[in-house]
Amino acid sequence: MVKKNIEDDPIIEEFDDDGGLEFDQQDELDFATDEELVIDEGDEEEDLVPSVLYKGVSRPKTDDDWRLLLMEASREGVPTYQLSDAYRDGSLIRHPLFGLGVVSKVISTRKMEVIFENSKKLMAMNLTQPT
Repeated sequence: MVKKNIEDDPIIEEFDDDGGLEFDQQDELDFATDEELVIDEGDEEEDLVPSVLYKGVSRPKTDDDWRLLLMEASREGVPTYQLSDAYRDGSLIRHPLFGLGVVSKVISTRKMEVIFENSKKLMAMNLTQPT
């Protein structure tokens, strides 16, 4: 593999000494707050999934804390668990065998931990069934 010289990079050439980006120690950096961050509007369906994690509620630390939030959550509009669906932390699901559950941790794009009233399960998600 041939190493490129940073001076040959066209993006770097745009930021030269004639008005490019330059910072010194007196400059203050301003970071966006959560309200100012741009949210991708393309995932509207994901916003419809009921969640127990809402603004002002800290993330539960123990299984019993998750269960407490689960018992206080509204059952209205809770989707049935589907192997092909994607879930996120705090999402509520209804499982035909285990009942109402809450996703306590998304472990990977295909694996999540779900806490039910009487158990905790490692479950799959984002999988398509073979045809």
